[in-house]
Amino acid sequence: MSTKLRSPQVSVKLFYSVLSMCRALPLVLSTPSLPCSLWFTLRPPPLRRPLSEDACVWSSMPFVMWTPVEDLDTASDNLDNITITLGCGHTFTVETLDSICELEGVYQRDFITHQWIGPSFSQPSFVKTPGCPTCHHPIDARRYGRVTKRSNLDLLERNIATRLATQLRSVHQAWLGVDHSSIEQAVIAQSLHRPEFTTKPRFLTARETLRNKLLSDDAQSIVPSDVFCKSLLRYNSLPKVDANQWKNSTKPLLEIYEQVSKILDTRKAHNSAYQASLSILFESELKSATESSDSPEYPEAYALKMARLKVGTTPACADARFVVEGIWITLDIRFALGALAERVYSRLSSQPKRNQAQIDAWGHFTTFIYDTCSRDAGIAFNIASSTQAHRQKLLTSLGIVRSVWRNTRFLVTSKQSREEALGGEERINLMREVEERLGLQKKNVGSIREAY
Repeated sequence: MSTKLRSPQVSVKLFYSVLSMCRALPLVLSTPSLPCSLWFTLRPPPLRRPLSEDACVWSSMPFVMWTPVEDLDTASDNLDNITITLGCGHTFTVETLDSICELEGVYQRDFITHQWIGPSFSQPSFVKTPGCPTCHHPIDARRYGRVTKRSNLDLLERNIATRLATQLRSVHQAWLGVDHSSIEQAVIAQSLHRPEFTTKPRFLTARETLRNKLLSDDAQSIVPSDVFCKSLLRYNSLPKVDANQWKNSTKPLLEIYEQVSKILDTRKAHNSAYQASLSILFESELKSATESSDSPEYPEAYALKMARLKVGTTPACADARFVVEGIWITLDIRFALGALAERVYSRLSSQPKRNQAQIDAWGHFTTFIYDTCSRDAGIAFNIASSTQAHRQKLLTSLGIVRSVWRNTRFLVTSKQSREEALGGEERINLMREVEERLGLQKKNVGSIREAY
């Protein structure tokens, strides 16, 4: 059954608009006696048309253009004469599908010979799933496997980023709703003098070794929340009673920290898959390069380049923005924990009866909190740098400056609050250490200003 349409004084733009919407339908045009009218009939084609029929192959041109199959030169190697029949049954030229799939965005092409020479890593941030121009069925031709796989990965990345954004938004609202004054009052009220507390030097050395090992760890993950809760006494020599009271008083902050840690751990699945593939290929290429008679001058760099080439895609980075924002939340929580630990240290130091072992334990704990802030702020800075997020780099750099400044301030106050006065040599050493830290901070601020 055909549908006839008539419209007086049909404009050319309207005609081409209707024609573009019906580009997959063969048109039969007839001109009536009146010059101001235009008649045309639309006849729907069958769902599947084999090449043996007098079917038409649609080609992506400036205008909708029909090319009969018998006019195609089957002996030619030109892409506009080679056809591909998709799984949906529609047939198109290779040149048309290359344009639809934007093949030049995922492969490098020689400008002289127009031959494909290798995969391209300068891909857009998100690749849409290509579909058939007629029925929008996903293109399943093996020629475009790299495009379809990349689009599936990008869709997965977008889903992960959306979930991270939703979860971090709820966590941030919970952080804003924390009653800091009540937590501070509970912590201060329970900071009591423990005259019976003592610790052995070997235990202090062992815990200091664990703290340094954690801070020097190269893993691109934040400090676990258990360090400030369940494993608190493993890394710090606090009195057991003080540690239990600290956990109970700061429970709202530690719960939010744990939620953020779990959210950030969810991104490891797809990133770990990429890193595992890259590592396996790197070891294989490095072994081949070293055993070859014409070994390259720098085998490690060559093996890494070839491994990335064989992986065929860039590492996932769509969720990097939310990972950095999650680390910011943990930094704010630890700055609050550090301020509470400083209050406890100040209260214990101001009491007439003092246990220096207890005071030193709280001092080491406070310094450790700020050291973890510097470590994780550095991780966030590296992530922001890898994704070229300049605003996040700036804000993360300010977090690094803030953590170092708080640590330096606490160093000075802790030295000044000691029961015995500082000697001349101790004062000089303290002054030199502070000047060194402040000089480094001024250098960091200057580099941040220049970079931004």
